[in-house]
Amino acid sequence: MASQQNQQLEKTTWRSNLTASRLTLNRISKDNNWFTGLPPSVCPGIQRDTYALSMPRFDTCTRQSVLDYFDNGWTLTELLFSALNSDESFYRPPYHGLRHPLIFYYVHPASLYINKLNLAKLMQKRINPHFEILFETGVDEMSWDDMSKNEIEWPTIEECHAYRKAAYDLIKNLIENHPDLDRRERINMSHPLWALFMSMEHERIHLETSSVLIRELPLNLISKPNYWPQLAPSSYSESTNPESLIDNMIRISGSTVKLGKPKDFPTFGWDNEYGFKAESVPDFEVSQSLVSNKDFLSFVKDDGYRKKQFWSEEGFRWRTFANANHPTFWVENEAKPGQFKLRTCFEEIEMPWSWACIVNFHEAKAFCAWKSALDKKSYSLINESEHKLLQQLAPPDTSYNLNLKHGSESAVDAYPARTNHSVVYDISGNVWQWAENAFYPLDEFGVHYLYDDFSTPCFDGKHQMIFGGSFISIGDEASPYARFHFRPHFFQHAGFRLVSH
Repeated sequence: MASQQNQQLEKTTWRSNLTASRLTLNRISKDNNWFTGLPPSVCPGIQRDTYALSMPRFDTCTRQSVLDYFDNGWTLTELLFSALNSDESFYRPPYHGLRHPLIFYYVHPASLYINKLNLAKLMQKRINPHFEILFETGVDEMSWDDMSKNEIEWPTIEECHAYRKAAYDLIKNLIENHPDLDRRERINMSHPLWALFMSMEHERIHLETSSVLIRELPLNLISKPNYWPQLAPSSYSESTNPESLIDNMIRISGSTVKLGKPKDFPTFGWDNEYGFKAESVPDFEVSQSLVSNKDFLSFVKDDGYRKKQFWSEEGFRWRTFANANHPTFWVENEAKPGQFKLRTCFEEIEMPWSWACIVNFHEAKAFCAWKSALDKKSYSLINESEHKLLQQLAPPDTSYNLNLKHGSESAVDAYPARTNHSVVYDISGNVWQWAENAFYPLDEFGVHYLYDDFSTPCFDGKHQMIFGGSFISIGDEASPYARFHFRPHFFQHAGFRLVSH
């Protein structure tokens, strides 16, 4: 985390948001008053072994199941934000300055509900027009050095908490009383209630992106929430030399795949999921596992971050600007260079070398180039059609590290799937997989009037696709139709696997 970036942020005015009047809700999360909806102890879906409910199907859902799904997402958001243990946690911008502080993301999902439900004419009033403009749009920085100034004067935590409470009451009332939730056959993407399901999935996207921002905060600003799932097994007691599986390249026989979610499929989908593309996938080889922390350590030890020949031009400029010498969530022992711990969302733990390594797209591509030179073989990242083929080959009852089964990524050999008589691990789940594809529309793509700029601004060749979901992906993000993307310098719970042709 580059010191020059931190120094730049310290020159901003964000500290003006820290005033004595903002302290009355400090750590109110220890009390049920923090939760503007249901507390986790009684919230549907939140038990000690499960945390997320499945997406409602329009052909089987009931009014109660829709309300339960809404409550589940709403409470998970507030459970995540209960980790913030001071006002500074809410108002301090991320170290890179490329996103708003977390106070924005605390309110943003609620304000989008109100904006979309008003747009769909499911509500006839607003709660706070100023909030619904201020918290409407996040930041999509153009480059890794496009620093947000973070000079906004944000509302107090108390005001934000009150807004979420008012929003919860309005949304719950809509669910409890809209007549068409008793006539499920009417719900589709043309129905105004599409706005409700859109807002519930939007909140689930930000559960994940906010967890990454929390993972980037200093440890003294957070505390692990009660009810949050435990870290994946083997985080403290595994071998320091786990077996590498990336050299086991599994041959996948080519086939034809069809991309795109059918328009009549009875769950919500984002606009970019719809459309059609049929593609013939040639034979390819795929690494048996995702790249682990131990695998990536070899690249770090070989000084791969400083060897320009392995990096794209943009990637090396990012690496130089960020002064990156190892993955961002590795914490190096200053007294013992070369020794690392791992930063999870809420803790710093002994390095679990067998866990999937989290990097950005630039780092993933540099590793591929380094590994290609080392093995005298050409490696790339997976592409969308190859990933879809792997999903199709996996048995339908395959278990994945999705839906908050764990509170972290996991070992790369923990979740096997048998494909073409061979085992491939983590076809989905654990961490997102960076792809070769830049974000693009499928044939017959069309925007939805309720969110006409959800995808189209990102069909610019500057957003890289990710597939498969991560440990915290829930709802639509965890579905096989999910198509998501980020700028290549951005950090998500994302890693990669190797492909060879």
